Amino acid sequence: MEISLLKLQNYRNFAELELIFEPEGALIHGKNGIGKTNLLEAISYFAFGKSFRTKHDIDLINFSKAFFRLEANFTINGKQFVFEASADKNIKQIKIDETNISKTSELFQYLKIVYFSPQDIRIISGPPAERRRFFDLAISQYSFNYLQLLRKYYRILKQRNALLKSKFNNLEKKTWDEQFIDIACQVIEFRLDYLKKFIPLLTDTYSQISNNHEELDVKYKFSFANFYGENLKDNLRNHLEETEKSEIESLRSLSGPHLDDIQFSFDLHPARSFGSQGQQRSLVIAARLVQANLISKKAKDTPILMFDDVLADLDKERALSIIHLLKKKHQIFIATPNVKNYEGFHLQNINLEELV
Repeated sequence: MEISLLKLQNYRNFAELELIFEPEGALIHGKNGIGKTNLLEAISYFAFGKSFRTKHDIDLINFSKAFFRLEANFTINGKQFVFEASADKNIKQIKIDETNISKTSELFQYLKIVYFSPQDIRIISGPPAERRRFFDLAISQYSFNYLQLLRKYYRILKQRNALLKSKFNNLEKKTWDEQFIDIACQVIEFRLDYLKKFIPLLTDTYSQISNNHEELDVKYKFSFANFYGENLKDNLRNHLEETEKSEIESLRSLSGPHLDDIQFSFDLHPARSFGSQGQQRSLVIAARLVQANLISKKAKDTPILMFDDVLADLDKERALSIIHLLKKKHQIFIATPNVKNYEGFHLQNINLEELV
């Protein structure tokens, strides 16, 4: 898939801007603060129905203006689509070929964009929530069914937590426990199935980037006692019974996929604690590449890749390995203040200092 045209009106620092892109993508450059990341954000808005930097659409409106509007032409599996998005202080609207979509989640069935951010290193170095967020998004892009399942899980989790904060009878709690166990195990099984595909590809991709310097291991870490091969539902049910008193005292659910983790290790040492910044950044780039690879296999179309100057902190050998892995596979957009770091990509050159 690819984008060929982008129009912005009153979006961030752009009052009016129209860009035509080549199928290979573009190298977007200019001094810091000129709006490079804003441009990537605008393109990705069509994939997620929101910004990856703020929860509020009002923050995207150009200063002193009343609304913003975006329009883009995308080719998906050989078919052309016109996407439009607009928002003011009260109303948000997204259209595909002039037809309104009722839920932003519908966009996950159309457009696939994988965004590489400098903050991605927190997927490795940060708390478990960062890794859950990464995998939940990656799996949702891979399978729309997972996104629907995850939303259902969090609705039931919210209701179960509300129950724990109230005076309840045992029958009522047992009913909610069984619903929680069923949906929680479905989410976990979805994640484990994805990891079966993800881990071998990650190991191979990271090996190519690092030139086999470290042995990589990835494990799913349950928030409750569980052993592979045993009944997942029984294990979670038994754990909930054992921790019922603690949950009532804490007024919340203390186990489940909302608290599970995925542990990355280098040579049997946790990457979060023992990995260097170069190793961690290389690993998260490899993870994003595998995310894109799996989307390509499932959708039979290549997602658009966006790099927000993520190669700048890598040594030349690792950066060149990543460039080699990417060549001619995806439409690629790179935002950077330093063009020289990315000369090996040979992309369309867009100098924002000449346009803004």
